[in-house]
Amino acid sequence: MRDFVVSLIFIAVSVFVFFASDAFSVQENAFSLAHNPAFYPRLIACILFLLSFVLLEQAVRKGAFKNTGVKLDRKKLLKAGKLFLVVLVYIILLTLSGYIPSSLMCIFLSVYVFGGSFKQAVLYSVIITVSLFLVFQLGFRIPLPEGEFFEYWR
Repeated sequence: MRDFVVSLIFIAVSVFVFFASDAFSVQENAFSLAHNPAFYPRLIACILFLLSFVLLEQAVRKGAFKNTGVKLDRKKLLKAGKLFLVVLVYIILLTLSGYIPSSLMCIFLSVYVFGGSFKQAVLYSVIITVSLFLVFQLGFRIPLPEGEFFEYWR
């Protein structure tokens, strides 16, 4: 039970550090991500998150809830973990690749993880991404992230 609680605390700390690093000022003449002051704290936060998730999985596998009366379905827990990782990768890719590629990937993987077919995943990801793009970009005139990767190609 101790490993379970510790892993949850470290997952929360890693998520906090990841988002708190947005407060660091970005140098305008930075040539690479390593020159960004938020790069290394985010890298460490991601590593801490992954290691904490491994510890969480090991604690559940060892039977951290055997004596507590709480029952967990392993398949559902793995699906929730996969979805959490997809969302974390989405947050990272949103700044790098922009709204459209990262949203297509996130929605596709979310549908696919929860048992949808390949065709359903492609269909839902395209429809939802394009619909939200049209609503926010054209309807409300709210700019969506274009991504740092594509700025280098301009």
